[in-house]
Amino acid sequence: MQDVIVSTYKNLADSETATFGYRVLGKMEGNPNFPDPPAALAAMKKLLPEFQSALGNAKGRDMEDVALKNSKKAELVALLTELADYVNLTSKGIRLKILSSGFFISGGSSNAPDPVIKQLDVMLGAPGEVSINVKRLRGARIYFHEYTAQPPTDETVWHSEMSKDPFYTYSGLTSMAKYWFRVVAISRGGQRVISPVISRVIQ
Repeated sequence: MQDVIVSTYKNLADSETATFGYRVLGKMEGNPNFPDPPAALAAMKKLLPEFQSALGNAKGRDMEDVALKNSKKAELVALLTELADYVNLTSKGIRLKILSSGFFISGGSSNAPDPVIKQLDVMLGAPGEVSINVKRLRGARIYFHEYTAQPPTDETVWHSEMSKDPFYTYSGLTSMAKYWFRVVAISRGGQRVISPVISRVIQ
């Protein structure tokens, strides 16, 4: 059975979608495995900063700003889908070629229980510095390390950093300010697995 791209990107949170878009852009630009990418790649390069700007404006929850943000996200997901189709077609199921595009691939069927992140460790360091860590999730494709400076709600736009590792250190945070942290892992089956949310007052 050939490897194919898993469409996890369709279910990411707003900030994670932007981070993932930049990942694919960075991997595909100048990639010799994909010498003739569709116009969607250039369109995504133009759209990403527009989407990030819309994300920032939507924090105020103005209905027009939120609608624009949602529209930009839908455009971004559509462009990622077009690029995923191109990568699947061009790579012909060759695993390394697909992975070089920045997309994730399916891990095959499994009868294992749904993965869970039970604990998030948040450790304060030097002033303005904090490290977050979860136990490595078996088969996880990637980890999004996230924080917000406001009490989280369903509408929260998280600051997101993507890493292949289950740990990350932030610096430059505001001393004596309270932050909320979480980790989102993308499992082998393409599921979005979210850790508990932990808050800390930064040194």
